[in-house]
Amino acid sequence: MEKGNINRLIRPLTEDYEEYLRDESRKTGFGESISFPASQEEISQIMKYCFAHDITVTVQGSRTGVGGGAVPLGGHVMSLERMKGIKMGEGGGETREGRRYHEGPYEEERSVVVQSGVTLKEIEAFVRAKTGDRFFFPPDPTETTASAGGMIACNSSGARTYCYGPVRNYVQRIKVVFADGSALDIPRGFYFAKGRDFYLKTDEESVFAGKLPFYLMPAVKNAAGYFVNSRMDLIDLFIGSEGTLGIIVEAQLRLIPKPKEIWGLVAFFEGEGKAGLGKGVGFSRILRDCPALRRKLLSIEYFDKGSLALLRDRKEEDPASLSAPCIEPSFQEAVFVEIRGESKEEILRSLEQVGSCIQEAGGRQEDTWVAMNDIDFQSFKQLRHATPECVNRLISQKKQQGLNITKLGSDMSVRDDRLEDVVRMYRRDLEKGGFRYVMFGHIGNNHLHVNIISQSEEEYARGKALFGKWAGMVAAWNGSVSAEHGVGKLKKAYLITMYGAQYVGQMRGMKGIFDPKGLLGRDNLFDWKEENDI
Repeated sequence: MEKGNINRLIRPLTEDYEEYLRDESRKTGFGESISFPASQEEISQIMKYCFAHDITVTVQGSRTGVGGGAVPLGGHVMSLERMKGIKMGEGGGETREGRRYHEGPYEEERSVVVQSGVTLKEIEAFVRAKTGDRFFFPPDPTETTASAGGMIACNSSGARTYCYGPVRNYVQRIKVVFADGSALDIPRGFYFAKGRDFYLKTDEESVFAGKLPFYLMPAVKNAAGYFVNSRMDLIDLFIGSEGTLGIIVEAQLRLIPKPKEIWGLVAFFEGEGKAGLGKGVGFSRILRDCPALRRKLLSIEYFDKGSLALLRDRKEEDPASLSAPCIEPSFQEAVFVEIRGESKEEILRSLEQVGSCIQEAGGRQEDTWVAMNDIDFQSFKQLRHATPECVNRLISQKKQQGLNITKLGSDMSVRDDRLEDVVRMYRRDLEKGGFRYVMFGHIGNNHLHVNIISQSEEEYARGKALFGKWAGMVAAWNGSVSAEHGVGKLKKAYLITMYGAQYVGQMRGMKGIFDPKGLLGRDNLFDWKEENDI
């Protein structure tokens, strides 16, 4: 490799690049150098140099993650924001996993081929322009500026995971560059494990062979650790690996026909307990148990009284910031639902059924908002996005007052039969500790976010300890300590709690096969040790 060429690609990480030292976790790191490759070839050149010189590499997309995975702890920072290639692909292909989440297989599909720096917003705009709004990429992560590489590396999901599943179900092919600079094109349905044994050979004759970890993944929404299974399709090993096994430089993503109509509904309830956090009762539970509605609902999202109070205060303080109507003080809980259909008549029939569910749960149809057009629909979605933004704003105010705190947010999921137990545990411990908190999120997947708004550094420390306790209980109930945001650098202790030190050691050992020097994503998922547990 010519020295002049590598000097052109790698530059010192000066103060001009300070923004590349942090992500949405609010954690700040440090590094020595930075690069902005625009092609797979440049990525390979950089990795070969770093591998030869034992330089750790932190790969970044849009830095929208909240687990600290994109925060460098020394070494080199590789930003993929210039990897902007995008084009339509050929076909899409139905995945066996994907069929769990929608009616199918679809008679007609498309696909889009993207480089890793293309954002979700750019994908949506490109597909809309090329297909006349007939097809779409179903996963709906909250942050539209998330990059394709980041979404795949973290197996991103969002509200519509309830219907469509996570990003994994729509990845048909990836191109991966490994720590030694070699590369491999991995189509779905081509490379499979033999039992728990795997074997991959790159274009440059690098061979990666070994055993997959032997743990069993929980049967819940899960983004904690490597996806492993006997006889698995090996493309899934890299999806959700959080940048620790290889660099995803390009992907082919499956598109499916877009519903003709998508309407939104927000049902408010006076008094707690009617939204569906108990066993077999409540609005969200009734919805999920209704066969006629199960395939019509894209998302089921929950807001507790603390969330509604934050939104109400925000609306009163700055009416222009929220376009939705005012939230009555008597409302204690709310559920946001997205409904799909192929005609307005079909949607209206579904709305009648939803209205019956509201009444059965003890709510009133007059306390329900319905969005029948795009403007109203976007204002409803704004409520969901505004909730964590309000929390972030309050935490920022506390930091400006001199408190050394960050947001404490849970990301745990449980089985259906444990939803009541986990909510009871959350509320009991939070109220006993005197915390100010909000609880909101993906009730359809038994995945609620608890955000603690710490009032002091002492309270912040108690809150962190509380989250560790919850992780232990959720793991004991065969749930996941991270349902959608991943582990990153901030939740490594939770991964040990969930799987145990032995199985985390097996994860570390498998990483050592692909990355023997531990250069990629150093200290994401687990602490790197030179003596690997292979």
